[in-house]
Amino acid sequence: MPVYLDYLVRRCLAAGATMDLCRRIASLDEVRGAAATVINCTGLGARELVPDASMYASLGQLLVVENPGIDEFFQENAHGDELTYIFPHHDHVVLGGCSVHHVESYRPTAEVADAILERCVSIEPRLAHAKIIAHRVGLRPMREQARVEPENSGDTSLMHNYGHGAAGVSLSWGCAEQIGRILLETGYRQSRSSMTGLR
Repeated sequence: MPVYLDYLVRRCLAAGATMDLCRRIASLDEVRGAAATVINCTGLGARELVPDASMYASLGQLLVVENPGIDEFFQENAHGDELTYIFPHHDHVVLGGCSVHHVESYRPTAEVADAILERCVSIEPRLAHAKIIAHRVGLRPMREQARVEPENSGDTSLMHNYGHGAAGVSLSWGCAEQIGRILLETGYRQSRSSMTGLR
């Protein structure tokens, strides 16, 4: 993800976008009128900003270990909280994982880490003695259905694009194209000075 996100940032900057990573907002009302179109990509933050009470978190935990020579990916998404995946990245391997709904802690637990390692070792025994480099925890922005739609907001065209759960990367390009189609169908003509995005 860091490599991919850096790539996306470079594309945005090359297209003339500017980014403000320091500003915090408490409501979408604070950005209404800031541009002709505001695209709300705030993930779990949409729960308070929209507000959207249907948003909830799903905790994910994974391990990063030194790579003992693995060069093939493995993923099995079983039903329930436990996921098993092995993602090699040159000198390290990302091992996962879990998906525990309605848990909002960024603290990794030893029990979950041990279970992840046990499942991954059963698939790839070379991981048994791999040195653990890091524990990572994240929260997926869950919703029964992703929200990709316009909202009538006076002079500002407000587009919502959030609630993609664990499929944000998979759905991102398609959702962006859908937003583009909606804007074109409603007569909007994009200009560099008239669009802003929230994430």
